Amino acid sequence: MLGGCGGAWTQLSSRLRAEVDARQAYDAGLDRYNAGDYARAIPHFQRALGLVSDFDDAEAHLAWSYYYVGNYREATRHYRQTIARQPKWEGLYDGLGWSRYRLQRYHLAAEAFRQALDLNPRYRDASVGLAYSLFESARYAEALPLLGRLTRDGEGPTPQQPAADLEEVRGRLAWTLFYLGKYEEAKAEFTKGIAARPDWYGLYNGLGWTCLKLGDHVRARESFRHALRLKPGYADAKAGLAEVRR
Repeated sequence: MLGGCGGAWTQLSSRLRAEVDARQAYDAGLDRYNAGDYARAIPHFQRALGLVSDFDDAEAHLAWSYYYVGNYREATRHYRQTIARQPKWEGLYDGLGWSRYRLQRYHLAAEAFRQALDLNPRYRDASVGLAYSLFESARYAEALPLLGRLTRDGEGPTPQQPAADLEEVRGRLAWTLFYLGKYEEAKAEFTKGIAARPDWYGLYNGLGWTCLKLGDHVRARESFRHALRLKPGYADAKAGLAEVRR
């Protein structure tokens, strides 16, 4: 009996020691993660998981660390493993969605973003991911209402409080309107985007193609030239300028 109790105590003691060591490794990794040093955070999170295999916070941060260093396959693997244990954690589905998006698996990305939104319908980052995945899949009619809402919501209650991702979202909205043949609306969104981001060559390029469709060759030419001043050699703007000259 004593031997049995002693063995149980040894196992418990080993587990507690492992949990303490895992927490220390996790905290060290978290310090580096919060400092933006994701590559150096990874070994600490790996050590924590080596000690306690179901340490969900460590595996979630490991997944995000892999994402930020550009290893999207490993990020995907760790998101999925954590989701298996934490199926109600919407941030894991969001991370899985972005990892799949970076791997150009847009259908699977959209699926993950929808799962995040099923858990939290107001999750903006997942909504943006879903809209971008639909856009990249050329599902413009589906992307349009979502991008429109995200743009309106992102503008905030006052012009001084826009969402950080607003102009990127607006740019996708403008191109979506363009691809759907809504050229006047696309022109308005490209123009708003340029007012906020006058250094973004892609917006001038988009405005150029939109003005070309509207028959405004003068403004199209100016827009393509501006895009080329910001990014010399930009192939799409050069092609647009060649169209204007025909």
